[in-house]
Amino acid sequence: MTRRDRILTALAGGVPDRPPIAFDARPGALDGVYAHYGARTKNDLYTLAGIDGFSVWEWNAVMGRYVPETGTTPDGLPLDFWGGNSQHAYGLGHLDGVAAVEAHPWPRVTDFDFSHVHTQALAIKAQDMTVSAGHLGLGYQKLNELRGNETALFDVLDDDFMAAYMARLTAFTVEYIDALLSAGRGEIEVVRADDDMGTMDRLMISPATWRRWFKPAWRAAFDVVHRHGAQVWFHSCGYVAPLLEDLLEIGMDVWNPFPAYVKDNDHDALRAFRKDRLVLDGGVSHLILVHGTPAQVTAETHRVLDTFAPDGGLLIGPSQVFTEDMPTANMLAFFAAALGG
Repeated sequence: MTRRDRILTALAGGVPDRPPIAFDARPGALDGVYAHYGARTKNDLYTLAGIDGFSVWEWNAVMGRYVPETGTTPDGLPLDFWGGNSQHAYGLGHLDGVAAVEAHPWPRVTDFDFSHVHTQALAIKAQDMTVSAGHLGLGYQKLNELRGNETALFDVLDDDFMAAYMARLTAFTVEYIDALLSAGRGEIEVVRADDDMGTMDRLMISPATWRRWFKPAWRAAFDVVHRHGAQVWFHSCGYVAPLLEDLLEIGMDVWNPFPAYVKDNDHDALRAFRKDRLVLDGGVSHLILVHGTPAQVTAETHRVLDTFAPDGGLLIGPSQVFTEDMPTANMLAFFAAALGG
């Protein structure tokens, strides 16, 4: 199978010749892997070693280009179009009450350039890769990013604020993803969505709160994605078990990264739960990749493959991105096992 065929088969819930290998990496984490294979980039790994390198975030992802200039923090860090910088500045942290939400200059879809999207998507396909896009942020994680964690925890108890905030955020996000996918002319195949809302053993907000404020917004966005013929790739790496049925109901197609060390993510139970309902991306324990031996990494990779690959719909990868504290030997052991070794 070609790389695209393999990935698309897995994304459709099928059984490819082998599960495609999916991963992202922190800067520098793959330096030893690149040296081992004689590669310069992640995409080189496919040409040189057959390592698929599926991602929804890297070179094979297309985004709208924000045209207006963005500012910086007082110490010179760049701000995004929300006026934020992760954990350094919160773009909407200053909003105090409904009037401030309504008066705020929210981003406009007309501020984005989509003229490159179709051409870029075709170029990605020409390199034997699937085309991703995104990313969607409509959940508690986005509230946290825009407002800060402490403020967000109070926000969800303020009905008037949340109604105004969610209305504006949802309207922008749905219009943006519709414009992006329209510009792709059917070539965009997967859309990334993120909502980290759990610790290792509990949700940060109650299921009822998530269902009240965030579920309708996600449903609206997922509906747009599906209307354009794309799939929803959903990242939530903490405890999310109480909401899996909700996410399936509103259209989550792929869940990443389903780590077994998080509460209620037992892989044998998950196999029975998700069969013919949900594609999985990830699964190989980050803890073993960091702290284990190459032999333990090999065994863990085979365990995930043996558990999920026979049912189809598996993209094999780490349960978090590759990080600088992972021994190169462990990453090489993962790749060898994932390739059939």
